[in-house]
This record gives sequence, C-alpha cells and structure tokens, in this order.
Amino acid sequence: MSKVKLPNLPECFLPPANWQSGDFDNPETGHHIHYNFVLPDNTPKGIIVALPGLSEFGEKYSELAHEVLQRGYSFYVIDWAYQGRSTRFKANPHKRHIDGYDADLSDIDYLISTIIGAEKPLFMLGHSMGGHIGLRYLQTHPDTIQAAGFTAPMIGIKDLRYTKHLLEFIFKYIKIFDKKYVPGGSDWSEKSRKSDGSDIFSNDPKRDQIHEAWSCTTPELQVGNVTIKWVYESLKSCRILNKQENIDRIKTPFVVSIAEQEVLVDNKSIKKFMCNFNSENLISLPNTKHEIFMEADESRSKFLNAFFALIEKKV
Repeated sequence: MSKVKLPNLPECFLPPANWQSGDFDNPETGHHIHYNFVLPDNTPKGIIVALPGLSEFGEKYSELAHEVLQRGYSFYVIDWAYQGRSTRFKANPHKRHIDGYDADLSDIDYLISTIIGAEKPLFMLGHSMGGHIGLRYLQTHPDTIQAAGFTAPMIGIKDLRYTKHLLEFIFKYIKIFDKKYVPGGSDWSEKSRKSDGSDIFSNDPKRDQIHEAWSCTTPELQVGNVTIKWVYESLKSCRILNKQENIDRIKTPFVVSIAEQEVLVDNKSIKKFMCNFNSENLISLPNTKHEIFMEADESRSKFLNAFFALIEKKV
C-alpha cells in the first residue's frame, strides 16, 4: 500500500499490512477488472470472496479483511466494472453505467475460476447489488460456493416496487437515453453523502465516513449516479433472479440480513424470496440502515457471527 495515499481513518479501517492488488482483462466482457486480496500467515481455512455494493470499492472493506484474516481465511474483493479501479465509462468516468448483469457474472466467475482457482472451500459475502449478483451466481453455479452471506441484497428496488414492470418495458425500447444519468443524477461531489451517521446509509458516525474519506483522498474511486441503462438492467436482472425456476437452482446454504431502516432495496421482496429457504437464515436488524457492514458493532456483528457460524460447518 506504499504507493496509495491513505485517508485519515483509524488503522482498523485501513488495509492490512499485506494487502495486495491485482488486475485482469476478461475477454468475454472486454472489462479490465481490479481486485484486492490478502492472505493469512498460516494455511487458510478457506477463501472468502466479497462482492461490494453499488459505487463501492475494495478499500472500503478493509475492516472486514482484518476480521477475515483473524479467523484464518483468505480474503478477495472485486471492483465491479464502472466503479472502483476497474473499467470506467469512457465519455464520463463518473457515470455508473453497466453492460448487463451477465457481464458482471462473467467477471466474478473469471476471478473465482481463473484467478483464485479451484481451491476449496470457497465462500461468498455480498452487499446490496453485490448480494444480487452473488445470489444469481448461486443460481448459475450451484456447486462452486460452499456457503454465503448477503447483507441487504438487491432482490427488488424499493422506490420502483410499483412501477418496475412499466419502467422495464419503457427502457427496453428507448435506447437513446441508455447512457444518460437517471433524472436528478450527477457526477460525484463531496456533498454526495453527509458521512456523519445521519444519512440513509449508516447510523454509525465512524464507519459512515469511510466511503467519502477514500473518495476524497483517491479521486479515481469517485463515482456519480447511475445511468438509465443501469436501472433497466437491474430491473430485468431482479425479474430473472426472482423466477421460481431460478430460485429452485440455489443449493448453497446462505444467510441474509435486512436493515429495518432500509430505504434503498425492497425488504418485502427479500422476505418473499426468503420464504423459499429456512426462515432462520433471515436476520432482521433493528436500528440499522442500508450499509450493514458500515453499521454499529451490534448490527454488523450479529450478521457476521451468523455467517462465520455457517461457514465453520464447511471447513
């Protein structure tokens, strides 16, 4: 990390000493993908692959990396295309565009199958959009991951709950607007988040500052709002994820946590989805907002303890 300028954050929120970076070009998607990883000093019990949410980046998960190392696991985290240090939208690198979720699935599979390899056991952690991609990965690769955990997975989008079908139909045929920001969308600015525990992301004033601290210190991590195509592709992918035939393909045990103060993803969709699985694997967290990994100790620990209890059965 000597070449990377570090933000003014407590050491526990900064990357571990042996934090490493890697990149690959996925010939199937044309994406240049960045990832970070860290290995324990001793032989790892397994590998945990983290799938960040919308606009996030690997460095934001440094605290989680420390915790994973302490438990004896290797840790990998991907930067999705159009955010972090991966492929950006050429006309405006701030636009959070997308080439479709099949491309994201291909990118994460390349990381798992080609970069990480066939080493077992392999586990997955995903947040929000990353949770969405993770669940779709479990549907398309039912034998690859031994166990998983997802926080506030994007199984539905709360504000679009009642208009999702109409919007998907409209956006499918109006391609001219694909690359434009959603109404009201704009480039990143330092005012994008309050970062003090009072916004929609976290109640914890310490962890709520992590995202913007890195974004201010490292401009290449900055990302603005989503494009129209991102909304269309997300609605389409949610529909695919929720098809019963696809739900039935999931064989991997997993736990899910939802935030009771959620305003971004649709908790009703998550609960309906989870009716297909063991109800004990759904954890509802009071006094908790969307970014559960960035929440207060009580909330994030409740989920992480359940996740580690699950994967310890597989090692």
